[in-house]
Order: sequence, then structure tokens, then C-alpha cells
Amino acid sequence: MSYRSAFDPEVGGVRRRILVVDDEQDGLCLVGRLLLEQGFEVFAALDGPTAIEIARAVAPGLVLLDLAMPGVDGLATCAALKASSATRVIPVIFLTGRGDEPSLLKAFGAGAADYVVKPFEPRVLLARVRAHLELALLSRDLQGALTERTRALQDLNDRLRRLATELSLLEERERARLAGGLHDGPMQKLALAQIQIEAVLRPHREVAATEPQAEASTDNVLGLMNEAIADLRTLQFDLSPPVLHQSGLAAALEWLADSMGRRSGLALDCVIEDDLPSLSPAVSVLLFQCARELVTNLIKHANATGGDLLLQSKGEELILTVEDDGQGFATGPVAVMPSAAGGYGLYSIRERLRLFGGRLDIDADATGSRVMLGLPLAVLSRTSGAQRTDEGDY
Repeated sequence: MSYRSAFDPEVGGVRRRILVVDDEQDGLCLVGRLLLEQGFEVFAALDGPTAIEIARAVAPGLVLLDLAMPGVDGLATCAALKASSATRVIPVIFLTGRGDEPSLLKAFGAGAADYVVKPFEPRVLLARVRAHLELALLSRDLQGALTERTRALQDLNDRLRRLATELSLLEERERARLAGGLHDGPMQKLALAQIQIEAVLRPHREVAATEPQAEASTDNVLGLMNEAIADLRTLQFDLSPPVLHQSGLAAALEWLADSMGRRSGLALDCVIEDDLPSLSPAVSVLLFQCARELVTNLIKHANATGGDLLLQSKGEELILTVEDDGQGFATGPVAVMPSAAGGYGLYSIRERLRLFGGRLDIDADATGSRVMLGLPLAVLSRTSGAQRTDEGDY
């Protein structure tokens, strides 16, 4: 960032404008002439309301303001200038005959940048004017740089959110592709093989019936094939449950609770609020991925026998809560990796939520844990995502 002087020829303009406010003509003339001789562009006002109007119209680089004026005095005028976004950054120097401490404190309390007591030394006043103009210019440059940097950071955050959304959707599409491959490949081949084996064995059923050992061997083969098909079907749904894309997040969470309960024995109650806001596919995928990871880790590490899976809107947030009656864990500063003593790996969830302005709160002790994921409702309408294509239908 280059530093520009308020007195450089290329700056000029607003940087050299000074508004002088005094209810006495002699005071205006004296200060105005001094400033004009130094090359400043001078504007004058005899009262506070006029000064406020001129300041908003011409945006001077600095205001020299009398403290004691009839009607709207200097303190009220300064406070009004500081209360407006259009004039808040303009430095105000009080130029007054009051040198007492209470007046000085009131002036700075109203937002003054400096305080000069009459009668004044012209060179002292000019030095302070120049110093505050330079400071004001530097402040504007810094503010501009900060605004530019803030905008750049916001753009980067938006890009990160888009990338996180794309990664979540890509992960889910890849899961759907693998699930479709399982359905179209091994599962269909096993099912066809099962049909063919049964057809081949059908004529030998009567003979096998007289030989218990042969019949048991046949039943074992078919039983193993049935188990293999069931395991593949479970894996297929674990990879990418069709219900998520066909019926939405609420139905997918209910399926998750039921599926995990049947497989692990964990009694997981699913409670979904009736009146939920509309969710984009990307947000639905994000929250389902988080819920799936939390529930999977709960089963692995919490030693719980039961829990709750809650989805509700509260205030300005959509909140997903996973509770359990397990042994709990130490929450840690950012993440807790699973251990033999119990715990969850929460870092990836927290980072994904953070990109969308969300939060993750943990409340845990020896009687269990509660993990709450909050997403601002505002992000639900801003986060888009393509619907599932035919590659995910199976």
C-alpha cells in the first residue's frame, strides 16, 4: 500500500477542503484567510445546522468548529457529524475560547479529534490541521485496504464454501456410483447364480432328502449366498441411501436411525420437527454426512445402548442433535480422536460446518454426550447443489 500525502498535487480535491464553523464573522474571516493563504479550499458556516448540511454536501477533509454557538452548539454539531455514516470519518478540531477542563472533556466525548484554544498561534493551528489531514488520509487508505482485504477474504470463503459443497456432492455421487456398481455387478450375478443353483439342484431334491448330509450342504451354500446378497444390499444402502435423494433429509435420518439400530442394537429414536425450512440438495447431503459420521462413531466408541437423533429449527438456526447414554468423552479444544476410552473424531465435521457459518457444540460427561450441529437458516437458501442424476438411481 502506497502512502499518499494530503498535500500532494495529485491528491487535492476533498483532501484540501476545510469547513470552518463560527457564529462570529470576524472569526470566520481570520481563520478562512489563514487557510486560503496556505492553498486550502475553505467552506464557511455560521451555525450548526448549516455546518451539518455543508459537511454532508461537500465532504470536507476536516472541520474547524467553534464550541459556543447559539442554538445547536459545537458539541451537538460534532455529535451529529459523528452519528452520520456520511460524515463520521471527518476529523473535527474544536477552535474555542474555552480552555477549562470540563469543556475539553466534553469536546473529546462528542468525538473531537483535537482542541485548540483561542487566541492561537497560526503556525500551531496549521500544524495541527496538516497533521489531522494526514492522519485522516492515512485512515481512509487503511480503511480502503481493509475493505479490499475483507472483500477478498469473503470471496475466498465463498470459494471454499463452493468447493466444500462440490466435494460433499462429489463424495455422495461417488458413493452412489459404487452402490450402483454393487447392484448392477456382484448382487445381480449372485442372484442369478442363486437361481441357477436352485434350478440345478431341484431334480436332486428327492435324492438329497434321503441324504441329510447332502441336503444340509446344499442349504448351507444357498444360505451363504443369501447372506452375501443381504450384506451387499446393506453395503449398497450404507454407501448412498436412495431415500436421501428421493425423499429428503428427514426421511434419510429416520432410515439411518432404523438401519443403525437393526445392525448394532442401538436404540436410536429419531425426532424430526414437522415445519422445517426447505433444504437444498447440498445442505441435505452435508447434514446427512455429518449425522452418519456422528452415529457411526457413537456406535464404535461411546458404548451406548440408546440415544436420540433430533432435527429442528430454533431461532435463526437449523439444529441437528445426536445424544447418547454412553460413557462420554473429553471434548478437547478442537477435535477428539477416537480412543479406547471413548470419543469421536469431530474435526472434519467442525471444519465443514465452519465453512458454512455453522457451529458444533459438545456437552459430554460420564453419563453420555450431546453433539449439536447448527447451520444458519440464511445459508440454506444460498447453498445450491445439483439434484442427483440418473447415475445414482438404482
